[in-house]
Amino acid sequence: MYNAPAVTYPMGRSRFQTGLTLAVVLAGGMAQAVWWLLSAAHGVSHLLGLLLWLVAGNWALWHLRRTALAQLVWDGQSWLWCSGINRQVVVPQVIVDAQHSLLLCLQPGAGASRWAWPAQQAQPERWLALRRALFNPPAHPLAGDPRHLAAPPQT
Repeated sequence: MYNAPAVTYPMGRSRFQTGLTLAVVLAGGMAQAVWWLLSAAHGVSHLLGLLLWLVAGNWALWHLRRTALAQLVWDGQSWLWCSGINRQVVVPQVIVDAQHSLLLCLQPGAGASRWAWPAQQAQPERWLALRRALFNPPAHPLAGDPRHLAAPPQT
């Protein structure tokens, strides 16, 4: 078995991510509207439901607008998240594979995980190389990671 070739792929907001976010926010709004229309009386629970939907919807749209523009780099040994001058080693995990787009959880060595939605539309000529690198584990996964090396013998 061989390692996948090196690839650099642009990350940012994808149409799939935008469409899914908007669909979820709109579905929540429709559920709120149906609940209001089918209820005989409107009380505090309706106002709290509406407030919760507004807060969650605004948070989702705010998060969508703030999607980081970066690059995900596979150098043949490790994955890097490169955003501006910041570089961070990450371990990607494919959560959703929709063939034309992916949902990745990028786990750094320390700190919070990052979520990314790479899409084929961003760079179609490199899409298959990215998928090969994500789905083909390295032949020697521990070779470049000094945390997994044995301790030197005691003398």
